[in-house]
Amino acid sequence: MLTLFWLFFMSASFLIRIHVPDAQSIASDYVLETSGEDAMRYALGLNAFDENYTSRMHELLDTGELDLACELVQSAVKPGMESNCWLSQNAQSIQPYGEVAEPLTGTTTVHRFVAVNGNVWTLSLDVWSRGGVS
Repeated sequence: MLTLFWLFFMSASFLIRIHVPDAQSIASDYVLETSGEDAMRYALGLNAFDENYTSRMHELLDTGELDLACELVQSAVKPGMESNCWLSQNAQSIQPYGEVAEPLTGTTTVHRFVAVNGNVWTLSLDVWSRGGVS
Protein backbone atom coordinates (compact mmCIF):
# COMPACT_ATOMS: atom_id res chain seq x y z
CA MET A 1 0.00 0.00 0.00
CA LEU A 2 2.84 2.38 0.86
CA THR A 3 4.55 1.60 -2.46
CA LEU A 4 1.36 2.32 -4.36
CA PHE A 5 0.94 5.64 -2.54
CA TRP A 6 4.57 6.57 -3.28
CA LEU A 7 4.13 5.70 -6.97
CA PHE A 8 0.96 7.80 -7.18
CA PHE A 9 2.63 10.73 -5.38
CA MET A 10 5.70 10.67 -7.66
CA SER A 11 3.49 10.50 -10.77
CA ALA A 12 1.48 13.50 -9.58
CA SER A 13 4.62 15.52 -8.79
CA PHE A 14 5.98 14.74 -12.27
CA LEU A 15 2.79 16.01 -13.92
CA ILE A 16 2.80 19.17 -11.85
CA ARG A 17 6.33 19.99 -13.03
CA ILE A 18 5.40 20.04 -16.71
CA HIS A 19 5.84 23.59 -17.95
CA VAL A 20 2.69 25.05 -19.46
CA PRO A 21 3.32 28.42 -21.15
CA ASP A 22 1.14 31.32 -20.14
CA ALA A 23 -1.25 32.87 -22.64
CA GLN A 24 -0.05 35.99 -24.40
CA SER A 25 -0.82 39.11 -22.44
CA ILE A 26 -3.75 41.27 -23.47
CA ALA A 27 -1.53 44.28 -22.83
CA SER A 28 0.72 43.48 -25.81
CA ASP A 29 -2.33 43.35 -28.11
CA TYR A 30 -3.42 46.71 -26.74
CA VAL A 31 -0.01 48.26 -27.45
CA LEU A 32 -0.11 46.98 -31.05
CA GLU A 33 -3.69 48.16 -31.55
CA THR A 34 -2.93 51.61 -30.13
CA SER A 35 0.11 51.97 -32.35
CA GLY A 36 -1.95 51.12 -35.44
CA GLU A 37 -4.74 53.53 -34.49
CA ASP A 38 -2.23 56.30 -33.78
CA ALA A 39 -0.60 55.76 -37.18
CA MET A 40 -3.96 56.02 -38.94
CA ARG A 41 -4.93 59.16 -37.00
CA TYR A 42 -1.56 60.68 -37.92
CA ALA A 43 -2.03 59.99 -41.64
CA LEU A 44 -5.60 61.30 -41.62
CA GLY A 45 -4.53 64.41 -39.70
CA LEU A 46 -1.80 65.60 -42.07
CA ASN A 47 -2.68 68.59 -44.22
CA ALA A 48 -3.11 67.91 -47.92
CA PHE A 49 -0.94 69.64 -50.52
CA ASP A 50 -4.08 70.40 -52.56
CA GLU A 51 -6.61 72.52 -50.68
CA ASN A 52 -9.52 70.53 -52.20
CA TYR A 53 -8.81 67.59 -49.87
CA THR A 54 -9.39 67.18 -46.15
CA SER A 55 -6.08 65.41 -45.47
CA ARG A 56 -2.98 64.07 -47.17
CA MET A 57 -4.43 60.54 -46.95
CA HIS A 58 -7.62 61.62 -48.75
CA GLU A 59 -5.50 63.24 -51.46
CA LEU A 60 -3.30 60.15 -51.99
CA LEU A 61 -6.28 57.78 -52.14
CA ASP A 62 -8.21 59.97 -54.60
CA THR A 63 -5.22 60.42 -56.92
CA GLY A 64 -4.45 56.68 -56.93
CA GLU A 65 -1.11 56.92 -55.14
CA LEU A 66 -1.88 53.86 -53.04
CA ASP A 67 1.69 52.81 -52.27
CA LEU A 68 2.42 56.32 -50.95
CA ALA A 69 -0.78 56.27 -48.90
CA CYS A 70 0.26 53.03 -47.21
CA GLU A 71 3.85 54.15 -46.74
CA LEU A 72 2.53 57.28 -45.01
CA VAL A 73 0.62 55.17 -42.49
CA GLN A 74 3.45 52.66 -42.07
CA SER A 75 5.98 55.43 -41.39
CA ALA A 76 3.93 56.49 -38.35
CA VAL A 77 3.99 53.08 -36.63
CA LYS A 78 5.91 53.24 -33.34
CA PRO A 79 9.58 52.17 -33.23
CA GLY A 80 10.05 48.47 -32.59
CA MET A 81 6.95 47.58 -34.59
CA GLU A 82 6.31 46.76 -38.22
CA SER A 83 3.16 46.69 -40.29
CA ASN A 84 1.51 45.65 -43.52
CA CYS A 85 -1.03 47.96 -45.10
CA TRP A 86 -4.05 46.77 -47.08
CA LEU A 87 -6.45 48.87 -49.18
CA SER A 88 -9.79 48.23 -50.83
CA GLN A 89 -12.05 50.60 -52.75
CA ASN A 90 -15.85 50.21 -52.68
CA ALA A 91 -15.88 46.64 -51.29
CA GLN A 92 -13.48 45.24 -53.90
CA SER A 93 -10.82 42.69 -52.95
CA ILE A 94 -8.33 44.02 -50.44
CA GLN A 95 -4.72 44.30 -51.70
CA PRO A 96 -1.40 44.97 -49.92
CA TYR A 97 0.42 48.23 -50.73
CA GLY A 98 3.51 49.97 -49.42
CA GLU A 99 6.24 47.89 -47.85
CA VAL A 100 5.13 44.28 -47.40
CA ALA A 101 6.87 42.13 -44.79
CA GLU A 102 6.32 38.68 -43.29
CA PRO A 103 5.34 38.90 -39.61
CA LEU A 104 7.40 36.74 -37.28
CA THR A 105 4.95 37.03 -34.38
CA GLY A 106 1.21 37.41 -33.92
CA THR A 107 -0.39 40.47 -35.46
CA THR A 108 -3.16 42.84 -34.48
CA THR A 109 -5.23 44.40 -37.24
CA VAL A 110 -6.77 47.85 -37.15
CA HIS A 111 -9.39 48.94 -39.71
CA ARG A 112 -10.64 52.33 -40.83
CA PHE A 113 -13.15 53.45 -43.47
CA VAL A 114 -12.25 56.60 -45.41
CA ALA A 115 -14.77 58.31 -47.71
CA VAL A 116 -13.28 60.33 -50.59
CA ASN A 117 -15.38 61.87 -53.39
CA GLY A 118 -18.09 59.21 -53.37
CA ASN A 119 -15.70 56.27 -52.90
CA VAL A 120 -15.35 54.34 -49.65
CA TRP A 121 -11.87 53.03 -48.94
CA THR A 122 -11.13 50.29 -46.43
CA LEU A 123 -7.75 50.80 -44.82
CA SER A 124 -6.40 47.87 -42.77
CA LEU A 125 -3.11 47.84 -40.93
CA ASP A 126 -1.56 44.62 -39.55
CA VAL A 127 0.83 45.55 -36.74
CA TRP A 128 3.33 43.30 -34.96
CA SER A 129 6.26 43.66 -32.64
CA ARG A 130 9.66 43.37 -34.27
CA GLY A 131 11.17 42.30 -30.95
CA GLY A 132 12.96 43.98 -28.10
CA VAL A 133 10.76 47.08 -27.91
CA SER A 134 6.96 47.01 -27.73
